Amino acid sequence: MKIKKLNGKVVRVVDTSLTSKEVWVELSEPLGFFAGSFVNVFMDINGQRVRRAYSVSSAPSEQNTIALTLRLSPGGVMTPLFWEHNMVGTALELMGPLGLNTADKMLHKKVYLFAFGVGAGVVKSHAAHFVAEGGRELVVVTGSRSEDEILYKDYFNGLAAEHERVSVTHVISQPAKDSDLPKGYIQDHLSGFNFNNADVYVCGQEAACNDLVKKVQATNPTDCSFFIEGFH
Repeated sequence: MKIKKLNGKVVRVVDTSLTSKEVWVELSEPLGFFAGSFVNVFMDINGQRVRRAYSVSSAPSEQNTIALTLRLSPGGVMTPLFWEHNMVGTALELMGPLGLNTADKMLHKKVYLFAFGVGAGVVKSHAAHFVAEGGRELVVVTGSRSEDEILYKDYFNGLAAEHERVSVTHVISQPAKDSDLPKGYIQDHLSGFNFNNADVYVCGQEAACNDLVKKVQATNPTDCSFFIEGFH
């Protein structure tokens, strides 16, 4: 991937949960990204040049307008603006594509995509890539606090309904009394998964990612590659 600077304009902002948004940005030229990439976004805020890294959550089949999934960081400088103001029409400067844990590095016929919280945005881009490519077994597992906070639930469930080689599980740590979804954390629900000859992609809070990877490694898989995108 060739890293470059581009101009962009916010054309749409979609609420994905109370604490996350999907921001669509129209670019001055195609980004040229692989699934799993992120970009640095630059804005002038209160007289200062501010940079923030955001993962691309849209399908790599569209390179001129991309989606970024944002998690609300109350103490942040840039991200809260998307909750406080109507940012449609805002000009941005971007640099990218960036990232090492991209879909082109994953070569096995079975791919596990694990997402904690807003990490589902990156997993959505990966899932779109592998489904379009075809021929692979794809296992998607998301972990959220509540059912209301499962990002892209309908999208993932739709993939599983349409493609027999795709399976999807949503795990929630604080379920409602009447919920029939698996309770706890992703790493509590690995029984039945065969990680031999597979790629394992994990995205979310760093501590959760590391714990999950340790649980997978404890199964002693053979020929298993790990791709970890942890954030603070």
